[in-house]
Amino acid sequence: MKWRAVWSEKMRLKPKEIINASKQVLSSRGYFISFIFLAFVIFSLFVAIPTLLIPANSLLFQLSVFTLKDYTLLTVLSILTSLLIVMQIFTYKQAKICSSGNIATSSGSAIVAALFGTASCASCLAAVFGFLGLGTIFFLIKYQWIVVSMAILLILISLYLTSLKLNGVCNSCKK
Repeated sequence: MKWRAVWSEKMRLKPKEIINASKQVLSSRGYFISFIFLAFVIFSLFVAIPTLLIPANSLLFQLSVFTLKDYTLLTVLSILTSLLIVMQIFTYKQAKICSSGNIATSSGSAIVAALFGTASCASCLAAVFGFLGLGTIFFLIKYQWIVVSMAILLILISLYLTSLKLNGVCNSCKK
């Protein structure tokens, strides 16, 4: 029973760690501009991918299909993914990382999470995950909000672990 208390205390997400690390990274003008640019590019990709992959789809039609909930979700995913990428670049340049494999793992999980974030749009799912088959698409459509929630959770966990490195809390990354 004691290991549960230790595990839950160590693995509890602390928003202040992410906020402090974000302030540290985004206080630099270059990183802030990169963050804004990446958020815009990622959001644009979320809109462009289904527009380009779905036959007879246009940008205006795609924008009309999205609801306010979809725009909110895509904005949140874009901002979180952009922040994670900028924080990973910052940690790499500051040489506060354990290994370069951590960057690849974190960035890869953010990209996968962002891809699964397209589950908010049924036509996006068909375009992006069409190679998985009809059954998988129906499953993702049925449980789309669970999938999207898990995607956001994965990005938040990656942000938290990166924040621990930046804030000097990660014991294995200390010199």
